[in-house]
Amino acid sequence: MSLDLVSIDDFSHNQVQYIEDPFTFYQHMREHSPAHLSGTIFGGTWLMFRYEDCKRLMQDERLSNARSAVPLRFLPPEQREEFADMLDIYRRWLAFHDGKEHTRNRRQANRGYVPFTDEHLEPRIQRLVDGLLDKVDPKGFDLISEFAFPLPAMVIADVLGVPVDAHADLNRWTDDIAHLFGSTSVSVEHLRRTRQSTRQLAEFLASEDNARRSRAEGGLLHHLREIEVRGQRFSERDVIAQAALLLFAGVASIRYLIGNSVRELAAVPADERNLLLHPSTVGPAVEELLRVCTPVSFVGRVAGEDFEYTASDGTVIPLGKGQPLLLYVASANRDPEVFDRADELVLDRPLPNRHLTFGIGRHLCFGDPLVRQTTRIALSSLYRKWPELHVPPQEANWNNNLGFHGFTSLRVTGGE
Repeated sequence: MSLDLVSIDDFSHNQVQYIEDPFTFYQHMREHSPAHLSGTIFGGTWLMFRYEDCKRLMQDERLSNARSAVPLRFLPPEQREEFADMLDIYRRWLAFHDGKEHTRNRRQANRGYVPFTDEHLEPRIQRLVDGLLDKVDPKGFDLISEFAFPLPAMVIADVLGVPVDAHADLNRWTDDIAHLFGSTSVSVEHLRRTRQSTRQLAEFLASEDNARRSRAEGGLLHHLREIEVRGQRFSERDVIAQAALLLFAGVASIRYLIGNSVRELAAVPADERNLLLHPSTVGPAVEELLRVCTPVSFVGRVAGEDFEYTASDGTVIPLGKGQPLLLYVASANRDPEVFDRADELVLDRPLPNRHLTFGIGRHLCFGDPLVRQTTRIALSSLYRKWPELHVPPQEANWNNNLGFHGFTSLRVTGGE
């Protein structure tokens, strides 16, 4: 990819050249324009590429997470009303809360998740993983469509206590939402489809059948309804919103992390991949895959007030209240100022691995334990079953937006 700062304002999450190779672009920006004002993204957005800036800004209380309506900024105000019901669900997400509201609701959600320990989930996830792997043809199969695509929705459905066989619908609905938040330009037609998908997802989660099922199975959907902390309970709309958030955040993250990891591991000797098979080494190996194979490329914020921020290269950034920022954690995770051999996969990299894949501080991703555990079980099961798992030469089929970076298909075989 040939880059120059004159053409950088053509950068978009939906342009294929950046989706195919974002890392050359990230390196260029870290070195030449680590704090860059895009005039074309959301009407004027600061793009940040260095680790130091991403980390500092994620913890800066002058920035807000109230960014649910940012993707709709291209619409005139009167047309945004068409999507008010969709935005009402997104605004209730923990990911879009600030301050005391975030603290209160995060505490509430965390209490609901208490019963879902690693020990509780391990056999359930393993059973789903084994069921999918037993169906594939080891002579050759599509890792994404036959394994990485259905698995996350099945796992999260099981956690919520709703039907696992609804995974196709859950994927379809959450993919529309992911495209909205992973893109820098969407059409009105896609917004309308996403509104319909959001409504269908909410109706599914709110149904009486699923309420009864989750209650009977002790699912998270039921726990979110029942938990009371300091006299506070989630409203029914808040329960549905948090369940939808877990699906949105977890489904795409796990799917693309598995696919990205398997392709990256194809270049690693089998004896190094064996680190994924042992309890003492699999944790650091998964953390390194999270760093190098980052499935969610950026973290978004908006300025909560007018202020100036001095970037790591000395650039003084004037931020106006409501102005968006995109913090590229996929770039920060490969910053050579922080990570030795930053572009290499070092499966035994010592802990703590300081990647920013799940954010940092009070806004750490709510679903990160489930992403880690599902990915660990999925990869260790793959390489235990097929130690010589091979990725043959093929044309890369990438997802259609850089925000959620990964493959829509990836052919593999059980050996050479």
